[in-house]
Amino acid sequence: MRPLRWKFCLQAIACLLFSGAGGVPPLLAQDLQWGGSLRGYQFVRTEENPLEKRRDTELWILRLTLETAFNPRIKTESHGVLTLQSPPRTGASRLATSPARTYLSLERDLIDRSGVSLQGSFDRLNIQGHYDSVRIVLGRQAISWGVTNFWPSMDLFSPFAPQQVDRDYKAGVDAVRVTIPLGAYSELELIGAVLGSSLSRDGAAGALARINLGPVDLGLMGGTFHGDTVAGGFFTANVMGTGLRGELTWTRSGDPEDLQRDRKTFSRGSLAFDRQLTRDLSLTVESSWNGYGADDASEYIQFIEADRILRGEVNALGQWFAGISVVWQLHPLWTFTNVLLVNWQDPSSLWVPSLQWSTSDNSEVLFGAQVGLGRELQAGGIPRSEYGSVPNTVYAAFKAYF
Repeated sequence: MRPLRWKFCLQAIACLLFSGAGGVPPLLAQDLQWGGSLRGYQFVRTEENPLEKRRDTELWILRLTLETAFNPRIKTESHGVLTLQSPPRTGASRLATSPARTYLSLERDLIDRSGVSLQGSFDRLNIQGHYDSVRIVLGRQAISWGVTNFWPSMDLFSPFAPQQVDRDYKAGVDAVRVTIPLGAYSELELIGAVLGSSLSRDGAAGALARINLGPVDLGLMGGTFHGDTVAGGFFTANVMGTGLRGELTWTRSGDPEDLQRDRKTFSRGSLAFDRQLTRDLSLTVESSWNGYGADDASEYIQFIEADRILRGEVNALGQWFAGISVVWQLHPLWTFTNVLLVNWQDPSSLWVPSLQWSTSDNSEVLFGAQVGLGRELQAGGIPRSEYGSVPNTVYAAFKAYF
C-alpha cells in the first residue's frame, strides 16, 4: 500500500506545481533558504534496569532544512533528518524527542543493530499555496492546537511529552491544512490527516476557529481523530502582566478497548498562568485534569498499553496533575530552568532541572537531569506510582544551528 500513497502524494504535488491554469504562474525556484541543526545528547541512568544492559544512551540528530519559494503563491518546505542512537529504543531519549506516527513512508532504517541504530527521515515535506488570503499546506508538517505547556488536551497532533526539554522542532504529521482568515487576528483552520499507518483507523478530520476579542483569544474545535469524536475550546488572556491560558476537551472514544476501562466518554483540561516576576526570573504554573486516567495507581497496568497512551495523545496515567516551571537567567550566557511535575493521586513527582550555557549566537551546551520521586516499580515491572517508576537520569547536550 505504501507505493500507492507515494503516487497519490506526488500527483497532488505535481498538479499544484505544474498547473498553468487559473492564472497560476509557471514555477521556477526564485529563493532558496538553507539551514539546519546538530544536536547531541549523552544520557546516563543512575540506577540499574534489568531490561537494559547499558546505563548510557547516545543520541545525535542532524537536521537539514530547505525552504524554496517559486513565486509569491507557492513554496515548499523540507526537513531531512538523520538520527543516530546507541543503544536504540531506550526511554532516556524521551527527554529530547517525541516521535509521531505517520502515514507516508518517509523513514528508512540505514543501520538497525542491537547496539546502534541510524535512521534517515523527512520530518517536514510539504508544499504551501497562498490563494488570495487562503493558505493551503499539503504534506508532512507541524501542527499545534494546544495552548498550555505540559498537558495540552487540544493538541491531538504529536504533542510534546511534559518532561521534554528539547522543543525546538515539533514532530511532523501527514496532513492537508487549509487556513481561512475570519478578520483581524481571527481564522478558521480545517485539517484532514492520517495520524498512523491506517487510513480507516488513524484518519482525522477537524476544524479549529481562533477568535480574537481584543485582550482575549478564544478557540473552538471539533472533529474525529482515530475514530474518536472530540470537541473542545481554549482561551488565552493577559491580565495586568500575567498570562492566563486554559483548554478543555470532551471525547467520545472510538476504541473498543476503552469500554473495558469504563472510558467510553471522558474529558481533559488544563489551566495555566505565567508571569515575569523580575527581569531575570519567570514563573509558569499549570494544573491539569485527565479524565482518561486511572482512578487509582493499582489500575495503571490497565492503561499503560492503551493506544492513546502509546501514541502520546495522553501523556499521563493518573488524573490530577500540576506542573511548575521556574526560569532564572543567572547571567546573559547562563540560564537555569527548574521543572517540577506532580501527580497528586500517587502521590509522585518528577523533577527536571537544566542549566543552559549559550556558547555563541547559534550554539549552546546543556546539563540536566530527571529525578523521579515516589513508589518504585513492583517486581515484574508493575507501576505503583507514575513518576516513581521513571529512572533517574543525568545528561549533557550540545546544540548548534546553521
